[in-house]
Amino acid sequence: MLIRKKKTEFLNCHLAGFGHTEGYTVLDQLTPGDKLTMLREDENKYDHEAIALFYGDLHIGYIPQQYNSLLAMFMDFGYTDIFECVITAIDKTQHPNEQVQIRVNLLRR
Repeated sequence: MLIRKKKTEFLNCHLAGFGHTEGYTVLDQLTPGDKLTMLREDENKYDHEAIALFYGDLHIGYIPQQYNSLLAMFMDFGYTDIFECVITAIDKTQHPNEQVQIRVNLLRR
């Protein structure tokens, strides 16, 4: 019997640093359901557990520092393919660090 891929919520938060990256250039293009690419930045001078988020090839923010430790550990051990990051909501009236809500899902393999 083939088991279908399922997912469960691992993290739900706002995208951090949106106003300090190229995020503002694509804000009108972002929609709930869009998937973001996660990339470790272990040499980031502000946070050695940083996880950058990309929309296509544009860097639009980070997983917030207070939530990235466990996710960074999994990614450092090669488990990048068991996670997906999805935009869940956008509110252009909020402060840039609260405009984009994201969810990181843990995927069942």
